[in-house]
Amino acid sequence: MDYPSNIVLLLLQIVLQRQQTLAHRDKSLHLQELLREPIIDGDILMEFKKHKLVQFYGPQYCHDISLRGLKTLVKDIFANGIPNVTPHSETNEPVTVVALANYYYVQRINELQETELPQLKEILLRKLEHMT
Repeated sequence: MDYPSNIVLLLLQIVLQRQQTLAHRDKSLHLQELLREPIIDGDILMEFKKHKLVQFYGPQYCHDISLRGLKTLVKDIFANGIPNVTPHSETNEPVTVVALANYYYVQRINELQETELPQLKEILLRKLEHMT
């Protein structure tokens, strides 16, 4: 899976919001089950494709993805799970949308702190040097 962490995090946030909506509208659906096995539908696809973050950081993802492709992507995210965590069979804790979103949130924060912010700082320092 070669999607950037910010795109995956956004997708998981959209999926979480949709599962909450589905569980609220249909009382036969249980949120805890939906968080383990989310329903991926056209609403999620449209929200993902039209989101400004996807259009800015990954326009190739919003143009080329179909509902089937989105379902496959979510399955891949769940299959990859959370690195350095014991598998489901050993802990009795299934991977959920929330757990994955938390993992990708931490990963994104680390990327910002370790890579993107230092790069921005360097660019700003160079611009300031040229101004003086």
